[in-house]
Amino acid sequence: MHWLLPTRSLYWRAFLTFWAAMAIILVCGMLFTATVAWYRINSLDGLNPASLTHDAAQVARNHGKEGLERWVQAMDGRYSALKIYILDTQDREILGRTLPARMHDWLGAYRAASDRSQQADYQLPDPAGVRVSWWQPQLLTLPDDTELLMLFLPFDSSHWEVLGLSPVALALLLFALAVTAPFCWALTRHVTAPLTQLRQTTHALAAGHLDAHTPPKLTRRKDELGLLARDFNAMADRLKAVVDTREQLLHNIAHELRSPLARLRLASELARRKDERQDVQLDRIERECERLDALVGSTLRLARMGALPAPTDTLDLTDVVTAVVEDARYEASGKHLDILWESPAAVHLIGDRDSLASAIENVLRNAVRFAPAHSAIRVRLTNGEAEAILDITDAGPGVSAEELKSLFEPFYRAASGLATSGSGAGLGLSIAQAAITAHHGRISARNVSPKGLSVRMQLPRPQA
Repeated sequence: MHWLLPTRSLYWRAFLTFWAAMAIILVCGMLFTATVAWYRINSLDGLNPASLTHDAAQVARNHGKEGLERWVQAMDGRYSALKIYILDTQDREILGRTLPARMHDWLGAYRAASDRSQQADYQLPDPAGVRVSWWQPQLLTLPDDTELLMLFLPFDSSHWEVLGLSPVALALLLFALAVTAPFCWALTRHVTAPLTQLRQTTHALAAGHLDAHTPPKLTRRKDELGLLARDFNAMADRLKAVVDTREQLLHNIAHELRSPLARLRLASELARRKDERQDVQLDRIERECERLDALVGSTLRLARMGALPAPTDTLDLTDVVTAVVEDARYEASGKHLDILWESPAAVHLIGDRDSLASAIENVLRNAVRFAPAHSAIRVRLTNGEAEAILDITDAGPGVSAEELKSLFEPFYRAASGLATSGSGAGLGLSIAQAAITAHHGRISARNVSPKGLSVRMQLPRPQA
């Protein structure tokens, strides 16, 4: 089985909503990060380590340690993204600041250098001709020839360490919630609003309003909720049709029972006179009782066919049709009718033998009843790839085209006088339809030329 995902399914709506919210959060984060980076880079615009080293060396020679302290403080106030540390011979920072851990690593590597001769011959760097790295420690000499070591920490992020604090993290979390909350609300509203409408329609249907339907706007949706709304409307229509059919069936049963009961009442009153016609009235009472019994029996059979469980037995439809045809030939011979049936090869399907035999028998006996004398009834079974097709055709009067759709309704009688049951109550073809429907099949009727009626029963066959 292949599961096709609708183009506008709820999955894609939820998927796109989630990634739209994530995209907004990502873009805002990238813009924030770019702003921070731009600020840090722009804050060092126009600076180079050689110039700073040259300036620091001049301040050290001319103004000593106190001048260097003032110069470092001035640089800190001017350039927030650059930190300058100056260490004495005991590796103490002249402003008393704590050296960052990574600068301890740089200092250790510098102290471990084996070649110190270049440091002894240190010359004041010329900013125009010397290339100095931000990551290279620089020696400064005081007026008393005391050496100090200057280290740069460019692109310093200490000002942004506030981002790691809990209030800022909470603010970022609230920002993410503020972005995702409207998306989640819109998606939830998109799903729950139709469900609320469907729930209200369900309550109306449960309250007995069988014409209740979901709003047209909901049925026009192209996602799963639209499919559910359309299926619900189909279910409501089907339920209304079933209830209407039940009410019509009860009305028809009451009408069919009223006539024989009225004749029974009249016959019983006449029988009380005890005259020479008493035996005739008793015979009439017996016939009416038989008609009532047949009517009740047919009604019960129709009800049982409607509640028939799913069949599970494998049977040969050819054998079932052959048995029904042999039984019907006894009745057909009395009317000088011939039933043309050539038994084909076995046609296997899953079904209930008794209900299928009852359906075929009702259709065949209906054809026997209305076929003219000395005519033929044709029974033909075709074995298709997906279904078995049984056609029963007579040469009777047929019915009008308008009445073909109503031919299988309970107690229906065509204007031509065609009755549709063996008992004359109009239940034969209804019983046949209920049995075929229980087997997931179809039954239909059509007029044939030059005259006659053909009833077709189509039953699905098990797939290989």
